[in-house]
Amino acid sequence: MKTTISLFIFALVATSTVFSQAKVSLKIVQNGAAIAPVNGEYELKKAPFSVEFTFDVNNVDGVFVNADFTDAVYKIGDKAPLADLQDIPFKIVKEDNFNPSKQIAINSDTWSFWFYNKGTNEYRWDRDIKTVDANTVTAIRTIEQVYFPVKEKAVKMTDVGEPLYLFFLVTNPYNQRGVVREQYRQRAKLNFK
Repeated sequence: MKTTISLFIFALVATSTVFSQAKVSLKIVQNGAAIAPVNGEYELKKAPFSVEFTFDVNNVDGVFVNADFTDAVYKIGDKAPLADLQDIPFKIVKEDNFNPSKQIAINSDTWSFWFYNKGTNEYRWDRDIKTVDANTVTAIRTIEQVYFPVKEKAVKMTDVGEPLYLFFLVTNPYNQRGVVREQYRQRAKLNFK
């Protein structure tokens, strides 16, 4: 009997773990072509690029993004727990709808939240959202400059020479949030030549 109960609990936990994984795809694109990472690093030209995020709108409401020229968050790795996971939704930098300045906010202490809300027609991605199927969309964020909110200063991508560390995080949707649960993460180190 104990074995049966143990197997049932294991199956339940394993099933819920599978369902908690967000089905997303994230790409770094430059000059219309996806850049293939080598050991998590992307070799880019000193020019604008974009982030393409494909996701199921029923299960994902957006992606948290930490961007910095230091690797403080990036070096946490692919599996280590994020110490401040519960606080991330409260550490959001303010950004404009539809990404009119074509920028990414740089700050080691805050996160951007690039969300999509079709119902209210407000989101932090570029204006044109591509519909993949009834439940899936591809959102694009064009990056022509980095923006330092604390200094209120922008730097064009043509002038960026040091690596940019990105940490993407998807959690359970806001309307399902009590305790923040991580569903997906991806790290990217962008090198500019």
